[in-house]
Amino acid sequence: MENFEDTHIPPRRSDKSKRLTVLSEAEKAALYELPDFDDFQRTEFFAMTEQEHAIVFRRNGLRAQVYCLLQIGYFKAKRTFFQFTLQDVPREDITFVMERYFQGMALAERPIPSKEYYRQRNEIVELLGYRLWLESDVSTLWDKAVKLARNDVTPTFILTELIVFLNSQKIVRPGYTTLQTIIGDALTSERNHLEQLIDEIVDEAARTELKKLLIREDTLSELAAIKQDSKSFSYPMMVVERQKRATLEPWYQIAKVLLPKLEISQQNKNYYASLANFYSIYDLRRLKPGQTYLYLLCYAWQRYQQLSDNLVSSFCYQLKKREEETKAISEQQFTQAMASKQQEAPQVGRLILLYVDEAIDDTALFGTVRDQAFNIMPKDSLITAGQRLCEKSPSQMDLRWEAVDKVTARCKKNLRPLAMATHFSSTDTQNPWLMALNWMKTVFSRQQTLAQRPVSEIPTDTIPKRLRPHHLLVLDEEGKIASIRGDRYEFWIYRQIRKRFDINELYLNDSVVNRRFSDDLVSMEQKADILKKLDIPWLRQPLDESIDALYTELGQQWKLFDRELRQGKLKHLEYDAIRKHLTWRRKPKVNKDEALKVAFYAKLQAHGIADIFRFVNDQCHFLSALTPLQPRYAKKIADEDSLMAVIIAQALNHGNLSMAETSDMPYHVLEATYQQYLRLSTLKASNDRISNFISEFSIFPYYSFGLESLYGSVDGQKLEMGTPSLKARHSKKYFRRGKGVVAYTLLANHIALQTELIGAHEHESHFLFDICYNNTSNIMPTAITGDMHSINKANFAILHWFGMKLMPRFVSLQDQLKHLYCADDIANYEKFLIPPAGQISRALIESDQAHIDQIVATLGLKEMTQNTLIKKLCALPPQNRTRKAIFEFDKLVRSIYTLKYLRDPQIERDVHRSQNRIESYHQLRSYTSQVSGKKQLIGRTDLEAAITNQCGRLIANVVIAYNSMMLSLLLDKYKAAGNEKVIELLQKISPVAWQHIHFLGHYDFKNNRNPIDFDEILARITFD
Repeated sequence: MENFEDTHIPPRRSDKSKRLTVLSEAEKAALYELPDFDDFQRTEFFAMTEQEHAIVFRRNGLRAQVYCLLQIGYFKAKRTFFQFTLQDVPREDITFVMERYFQGMALAERPIPSKEYYRQRNEIVELLGYRLWLESDVSTLWDKAVKLARNDVTPTFILTELIVFLNSQKIVRPGYTTLQTIIGDALTSERNHLEQLIDEIVDEAARTELKKLLIREDTLSELAAIKQDSKSFSYPMMVVERQKRATLEPWYQIAKVLLPKLEISQQNKNYYASLANFYSIYDLRRLKPGQTYLYLLCYAWQRYQQLSDNLVSSFCYQLKKREEETKAISEQQFTQAMASKQQEAPQVGRLILLYVDEAIDDTALFGTVRDQAFNIMPKDSLITAGQRLCEKSPSQMDLRWEAVDKVTARCKKNLRPLAMATHFSSTDTQNPWLMALNWMKTVFSRQQTLAQRPVSEIPTDTIPKRLRPHHLLVLDEEGKIASIRGDRYEFWIYRQIRKRFDINELYLNDSVVNRRFSDDLVSMEQKADILKKLDIPWLRQPLDESIDALYTELGQQWKLFDRELRQGKLKHLEYDAIRKHLTWRRKPKVNKDEALKVAFYAKLQAHGIADIFRFVNDQCHFLSALTPLQPRYAKKIADEDSLMAVIIAQALNHGNLSMAETSDMPYHVLEATYQQYLRLSTLKASNDRISNFISEFSIFPYYSFGLESLYGSVDGQKLEMGTPSLKARHSKKYFRRGKGVVAYTLLANHIALQTELIGAHEHESHFLFDICYNNTSNIMPTAITGDMHSINKANFAILHWFGMKLMPRFVSLQDQLKHLYCADDIANYEKFLIPPAGQISRALIESDQAHIDQIVATLGLKEMTQNTLIKKLCALPPQNRTRKAIFEFDKLVRSIYTLKYLRDPQIERDVHRSQNRIESYHQLRSYTSQVSGKKQLIGRTDLEAAITNQCGRLIANVVIAYNSMMLSLLLDKYKAAGNEKVIELLQKISPVAWQHIHFLGHYDFKNNRNPIDFDEILARITFD
């Protein structure tokens, strides 16, 4: 079978080996090979309209008619034409067509003449409103590709957008080599365009500075050091971070001037920066100067901002530690002082009673009385207690500042260098706290202390009245201000800087995530075309219509809930009218599905993970997505055995050295493969291939809870880090004395669609939208379940804006009643058994529509992450209109879901089942991560840990794909036999199981000694 390739377009390159690799063989087959229909698709695509029927049956002869009918169906499915013989066509397609349209007729499977093929092609495109690809279309498509390359130079992105463009213009797609050539030429044009601009705008001074990075002898170690991530916020690590940023300073200043002139998109900046990160210094030296400068400028721009964020994060972290330390010291001292007073009180009382003791004669000598006093309290203790009573007792604030004095040395060591190196900004040029910090920088740069400077220099309004006497200022004998307590003032300013930074009053201009909130938002006018193409549900419908529909739904839900609760129809709920308390009426649950699963997998023949890994790869070729980064290696196909070995080494936490010792793969091969092929982008693409592969199995639809929504679930799993990093944090509960991170995962129908590492100190709800929106597989869940950690004040709103539903599992129903609001007048609900907690303000939502639209657009274009958005929203003042409008809209969506959740027990059951699935997945990941002995992620940096995490997801998906294949084969077998009982059992068996898989032992990658035969394995499976 030969795919249609337009013969009018001569190849632009005579050397085929130089063509850009855009698609893998599997992806090319999906676009350019005959479709593989299932029964439903055959019915859909081979159904004919009257016009199509006329074209088919005016052909001469049965052979031409069948060929034309097949061509129409295939064109409707793939929007391209195929030159095939009937022997190339799946037998099921021919059987279907013959039985439906040519019953009782005999078909001679001979090829049709070329003239007939071209006549059919012309008539089909005319009927369906398409036109054939022309030579003149090359320039149009090339222009389109060049524009796309300005936004994203990823070849697969450009190809996808070009195919969308061709479909929208109803142009028949050209052959793969034509698109390959166009994309390659467009990328070359964009690269030449940028190199030319760089040559024009980079002056001699900047060129000399950039050349230093490649010429100096110490460059290799220096650049390598800059690329290394810090492992903690400790003092030595932060010294290195400051040195890295100082090294990058001259190149960053050049980048700040030049990159805006190049008009490079954010996506491409990140891509070019990643190239500089992965290329060695020797590789960079071999590239064209313009190309090298581009990569280095983007890398300097990105890395400098990352280092600035690391420094300010360390500043906040260290300040928090000092605050906690001073608080603990002052509280301990206050407690001790109170305890001493309580201990001394009875003795002091007895001493006082000596003065009124009638047993003591008035003529008694004072010495005698004093002896009695010393018997009650020793002399030294009496002196101490007397002095304490004569003096004013220190307040908790006094003790707190005394504690600050004790940690002064640590503040100077850990906080001062960070504060001096961080460049805060403010919209208010007269911000007193920023002025105070700049004054301190000036004083310290002169090698002076703050106490040496006159008090008149202190910026006004930085010392509140309550702290002036005794705490921050030193008074002379006359009670006048003599000087400032420099160490205390410095600590006070640092505290205020952090508070203002937390509420975005202060921010960093040179930052990835700590910029001013308004600077992160996109311009609606500039991005109008892109937003229209994204087709975000919230921006599609007028605001009035959206709120009207939600208000109507909320009102109906309130009425139905109150009526059903009064009538006792909600049998799953228990309501105490006296206490006004709502709880679940729980029934004991017996998990029969787990016993069924264990019994099923116990019958299977056991295989090693390497054999299963190889078998699944043979079916869906997911390893072909692991392409090398460097273009000169683009035609080199990775050795699958090496890729298998290095992925399993990371996923099972063996590491390359340990894997070399327990396998037939040498260490140098593993290490080279790791460096060349294992990247986050390619590992995610491999996982997508497996996910898409599983979704095509016949068993996949049976895992869904209903036809209306595909449920996805999110949850985090705590994993210890083998080597601490910036993202890792302490947690006694989970890591004891170690540090760890959270692997936050999105799951749908047992398949892990996405996973990201977040800090153990970060709230999972801040990442929920990001992990759903960045899902790149073909499986798109629209109902997202989670535990209580998935909830914040904006998540219901954000997911609603993008056409998704947040469906958390509530633990306490009574607590949720506090978050139930009504749309109309709250007075209408006075007689309800459970009244609303308040009324939603429609005017508040509508008053800030422009900013809400801007935030939606920014999230949709991925110009800002949800994590950054939530942090900045919460940091805004409570009276901020945008913050209040978003939180108010969130109340509206949340109230509707909560009422539905209370009314319908099936929703609660589905949410519970969805969350159980991700917990089962976590058990699988926990098992694989502990194969080497300890549940942890290996990797020296956050990036390497993220790669290990993606390898772990890949292994889990391989296991799930293997099990799903077996279950699908059994399902097909029993469906053909019409055995509904077994079909019902099969859909209850989870593919997340590993008891029949060997993860330990000697790994044999080079020899396929244990091939997997499903026929043999499944022959033993019976259902009684």
